[in-house]
Amino acid sequence: MLSISAFADRCGISPSALRFYERKGLLVPAQRRENGYRAYAPEQVAEARFLGSLRAAGISLSAIRDFLRRDARSREALLETWRQEMSARLLSLQVADQYLQGLKPSWPRVHLEHWAEPTVLFWFPARVPEGPLPFRAEVRAHKKLLERRGARVLTSGYVRTLDFEEGHLVGEVGFRVKPGRRTPPGARRQEVPPTLFATLECGSRDEVAAHRVFRFLDELGFRPEGLHLERYLPGASDRYLLMIAVQRRPLEGR
Repeated sequence: MLSISAFADRCGISPSALRFYERKGLLVPAQRRENGYRAYAPEQVAEARFLGSLRAAGISLSAIRDFLRRDARSREALLETWRQEMSARLLSLQVADQYLQGLKPSWPRVHLEHWAEPTVLFWFPARVPEGPLPFRAEVRAHKKLLERRGARVLTSGYVRTLDFEEGHLVGEVGFRVKPGRRTPPGARRQEVPPTLFATLECGSRDEVAAHRVFRFLDELGFRPEGLHLERYLPGASDRYLLMIAVQRRPLEGR
């Protein structure tokens, strides 16, 4: 058996951190000696190093506790979630670095928006006549519907235009809510991992907005990937926020 000081030296973890892990129920000493001192078994070294590695990777104590309580299959699912979150954080840092490197003293037109946590979008089908911000009434109506049902809508509504039929636009209006909400009747549910967006505020008749965002992404070495949204803005009857999810463009030859 190892004393706490010897165990700490063996693991590369401070005694104070070991005491903290014990208080949180993550790593309990194998036994207490008659004098009350902690004693650790040699086989606990790997467990302690694993805990220290997860903490160094930025995993929260509550997430680690959840991981340790799971079986092998559900642990793999949680690991995949952590991998996705880490990839999103790395992407965010990479884009932020390149964004700052290319930033000029004047205010930029293209900005970044980071959904740092997993989230859910509820989408409702919509068919509306052509016109400036044509889905505005549908956005208002479905947002009120969700709020009456007790859902907390995190931002103003999103729009996806899918088709054009006989003078009408066919698409979806969506709303961002926290995970855990039950999908309401008539809605489509979309699970969204942590995501980074390039955004540009546009006028309702701006036909080249997407080209400016794509050029900006190309200059930074990133590519559009996944979600491509229009967010209707509160208090703006003729403007919307174009949002394009981004991924790092792979290096040529790899």
